[in-house]
Amino acid sequence: MLAPLRHFVRGKRRPQHLGQYPMEMVKRVPQTTTRITDDVPRMPKRANFFVRASRGDMGAKLASHFPSFVTKHPLSNIMRSIIAAQLPNHRGEVNPEPAPVPEDLQERSDHIKALAHFMGADIVGICEIPDYAWYSHQLDGSPIEMKHKYAIVMLCDQGFETTAGASGDDWISNSQSMRGYLRGSIAATTVTQYLLELGFDAQAHTNLDSDVLHIPLILKAGLGELSRIGEVVLNPFLGPRFKSSVITTNFDLATDLPIDFNLQKFCESCMKCARECPVSAISWGDKVMFNGYEMWKPDVEACTKYRMQNPAGAGCGRCIKVCHFSKQGLMQHRWALWLAINVTASHKFLIWLDDALGYGNPVKEWQWWWDLVNIKGRYEKPKKTNNRELRLDRVAPKKQKNVTFYGIDTAPPPFSPDAVPIKKKKNSNAKA
Repeated sequence: MLAPLRHFVRGKRRPQHLGQYPMEMVKRVPQTTTRITDDVPRMPKRANFFVRASRGDMGAKLASHFPSFVTKHPLSNIMRSIIAAQLPNHRGEVNPEPAPVPEDLQERSDHIKALAHFMGADIVGICEIPDYAWYSHQLDGSPIEMKHKYAIVMLCDQGFETTAGASGDDWISNSQSMRGYLRGSIAATTVTQYLLELGFDAQAHTNLDSDVLHIPLILKAGLGELSRIGEVVLNPFLGPRFKSSVITTNFDLATDLPIDFNLQKFCESCMKCARECPVSAISWGDKVMFNGYEMWKPDVEACTKYRMQNPAGAGCGRCIKVCHFSKQGLMQHRWALWLAINVTASHKFLIWLDDALGYGNPVKEWQWWWDLVNIKGRYEKPKKTNNRELRLDRVAPKKQKNVTFYGIDTAPPPFSPDAVPIKKKKNSNAKA
């Protein structure tokens, strides 16, 4: 086997702004490979499904699980507290005396990318911010101002070896997410404060406080394509195994184009994430139009409920674990990635071979963590732990389930601290 692609560029004298992954080798295109209409609505933060769950929109029982969702495991609990401590640095005062920086926009962008990589980001892109990428209202109901033109988008790896060692929905799952969020928060707040110090307005946006939606910005900044997993972007080198953070700014920068690494065709052939999802929340079917995006729409209600209530683990990242592009598997090899990008006819063979070689099963040697659960402030050994093997015998159901899509017209009012029961519209169901 050839060396893993992530090691391919290490040791080379690459400019710092390029980072360790050769994103410059991926095809750039004028528009995102996901069709996005011109009338995408802006949404209030109150419409986020985790917020809805926490406010009781999906029932009091699920709301009771929300406070312990991240604090369930000691490692994710402590990482979240560190991220929370950085919230004051999301914003700041602009230095009234701007520093003498170059006028060349490409030089500026290269400098900012190099800084982001220096601070721990794995992959960085820059784009102009479409209006619909801004949330419309804060949780207190106040409107959000679209005050910046550019977004600096950073991806941080959740951990290659740990992903390979985990089942995806065991006790390390939330900690993997928090690792990516923590690294992204450190990088985003540092770059933000640096721009403010240089005399240019900027704001950091992380998992604990973001005025922008990250998915459209990841797409626009050329860092990935929308996948069958649903509201999840895949990067050709990290797959979905990353978390994002964003800096918005009016510091003029050169922008990046979206990318096309043939993922739409690959996801049409591959059903692995749908096959392996513990609650069948991922679509086996075709794309649909949802809030202006043509996408494979997941069952967000089923996904949210399982992630918050998982009895044998903390959260869930099973789809991330098994994806061909994110784990220790074929897509980490140059020849397989080249075939996936350039030869559509190879997809079914690559998918079959990935399963045949057992890529996606837990690697026992990399299971380093302790299984612990927080029970009313005291950590105990959990009664059970998910330890899944691939379900190779599971096939697409003959009759696919109906999934209710919650469009912007079903969202609660921007300010609604009490429960707003979810309204299931007639004719809002689609096959998934």
